[in-house]
Amino acid sequence: MVEKDLRYVKNIIDFGEKALKTYSRVNNDVEYLEDDYDLYNSVLMSLVQLGENANLLSDKFKEEHSEVNWRKHIKNRNFYVHVYGAVNNRRLAEYLQKDIPQLIEYLYGLRM
Repeated sequence: MVEKDLRYVKNIIDFGEKALKTYSRVNNDVEYLEDDYDLYNSVLMSLVQLGENANLLSDKFKEEHSEVNWRKHIKNRNFYVHVYGAVNNRRLAEYLQKDIPQLIEYLYGLRM
């Protein structure tokens, strides 16, 4: 793994874990999350940073690890940045409860 990619992968794991940790503070309930402005912003900012780091991964790395839907993480980043007020809570909850844990597990499995 190229050193830059390694750094981005570690960042993705870190921001994913931060988003999940913050989300757990409202018992993984997106409705409660939305009611807490600071926690909501914290989760979304972590997801934005996760997507930003996914975007910075080399094309070679993304091709070698095509099991991951990198495009989804990058598109979510762009959506959260540009259409912040229209975040669908059901999709956000699914992303946090399914996609982020799967991504973290996959990246940990690379044995960096």
